[in-house]
Amino acid sequence: MGPISKKMVAECAGLWLAEGWNKSNSEITFTNNSFPLVKLFKVVMNGLFKKEGYNQRIYIYSKNGDRIDLPFKDCVIKYYVHKRATKPYFIYRIASVVLIKKWKDIVQRMLAKEMLYPHILRGFFAGEGNIHGGKRGVRVLRISQKERKEFIDNLLNRLKITFSFDASHRNYIISNKSNWDIFAKQKIADLHPIKKEKFWRFYKSYKEEHYPINYLRESLLLLLQKKYTAKQLSKKMSRSQARVSETLVELKKDNKINNFRVGSACYWTAEKDVLIISKKKDKYLSFLDKSKKTYEFANHFNVDWKSSFRRLNELKKLGLVEINKNQEWVKISGDKKIWVI
Repeated sequence: MGPISKKMVAECAGLWLAEGWNKSNSEITFTNNSFPLVKLFKVVMNGLFKKEGYNQRIYIYSKNGDRIDLPFKDCVIKYYVHKRATKPYFIYRIASVVLIKKWKDIVQRMLAKEMLYPHILRGFFAGEGNIHGGKRGVRVLRISQKERKEFIDNLLNRLKITFSFDASHRNYIISNKSNWDIFAKQKIADLHPIKKEKFWRFYKSYKEEHYPINYLRESLLLLLQKKYTAKQLSKKMSRSQARVSETLVELKKDNKINNFRVGSACYWTAEKDVLIISKKKDKYLSFLDKSKKTYEFANHFNVDWKSSFRRLNELKKLGLVEINKNQEWVKISGDKKIWVI
């Protein structure tokens, strides 16, 4: 891992506020069962305090005291048995009165900078957050806390995340898709690997009835004043390509849009007086300055007769060329604009 950034420090501030012993005045500690998070915390501490003299330790607790090899040679690693541990967990510790004071000052400075709030919340959620999915499509984001805390309220409010606090279950409760959208945009659940996978699985499974009726249909018609493929529209609308394609077919049946195949891609547009063709077809039209036979195209473009005939026949289907009584191809003048891709 390269040099540490403010983002990484802010994430670790959130991790420590969630899973650290923040009441201590003699040591910096961080506890978690995710090794990537412990590694991140260690890297940030080492980067912040590399000029300081200190000893660091990692304690590993597991049901059977299993020895887990860690890629660290600059700290003492100890193994312990914890019979109730369902999976191994790690405690990272620096014993230093001086450094805990400096670290607390850093955390307070982080909390005073609104631009760092997404990163702090990302760290805090990695420590105390959880994702719940129930029956009937219920999806809830929760942050475990014994009681409401001002700095958590502040983080959520500043990010425009609506919430409630359930004192009986000791949880901040966050629902509604608008809040999930904020979590997705800011990648709030992405720091903890398991929570990240679960969040995106639930988020992507949100049913599309959350959108207003005809929202997709009307939005596509506005976009299709230009030309797009279904894949491009899917990215723009943040909807599945299958759902977008289904709506495009419906719009075509209603005579609202047209589609044109160019190579392996299919382009859609709501423009009525437009034809979309490839650069190769455009070259065929340009070459047709006077009536010509198929073999002349084949010779000019250095392809076989069948290839040229197929291309010309495609132009015929578009109403751009026809064959006269002498079996020669001629252009058809029309009022439609031609878009070349």
